[in-house]
Amino acid sequence: MKLRTITYLLVFVFLASFVFVGCSTTPVPYSFTANDQSFSSVSFLDQSQSGKPSVNFVSFNGQPLPKPEKQTHWDPINFPAGRELRIIVHADFRTNSKTTLSGFGLLGDIVNVAQDIRAVTRNVDADVEFICPPLEAGRNYRLTFTKEPGIPGKNILTLTDTETGRVIRQQEFEVVFGGDSTK
Repeated sequence: MKLRTITYLLVFVFLASFVFVGCSTTPVPYSFTANDQSFSSVSFLDQSQSGKPSVNFVSFNGQPLPKPEKQTHWDPINFPAGRELRIIVHADFRTNSKTTLSGFGLLGDIVNVAQDIRAVTRNVDADVEFICPPLEAGRNYRLTFTKEPGIPGKNILTLTDTETGRVIRQQEFEVVFGGDSTK
């Protein structure tokens, strides 16, 4: 009996250490500036694992990021300062809350279909071109994606100066029914 308890405890400790320590990654900066000393840093808000709107970097001037080393991820990304940037990002939002009415016949079916249509019109899973104004050298910025309430609700990318909290640019975009392409 005692051996079984110790075995269960060891398995629990192993699983807990894997979940809390083994899955974490370290942020590592990446630069698109080569030898240029004039750059700005941009972080991208990735909340895809928490079910909230998230935005991830895809490419800059057609150049994607290389695969990071094990246990790391790219953050922040350095871009040339003082010029307009055209960055491709991936915006993602999925509605998870859905209750199903069963046992109510036709009324339940109508409510379920309405919820399915609402979910499809609110979902976003698309690559978007973000046109960024010239950024100041040496400054840090954060790009976020916001999904406003309503059906389908506005989709807004917001670039904010992290030191001052000032909004640099907001760009609204629409998604085509189904959420996998933009208009």
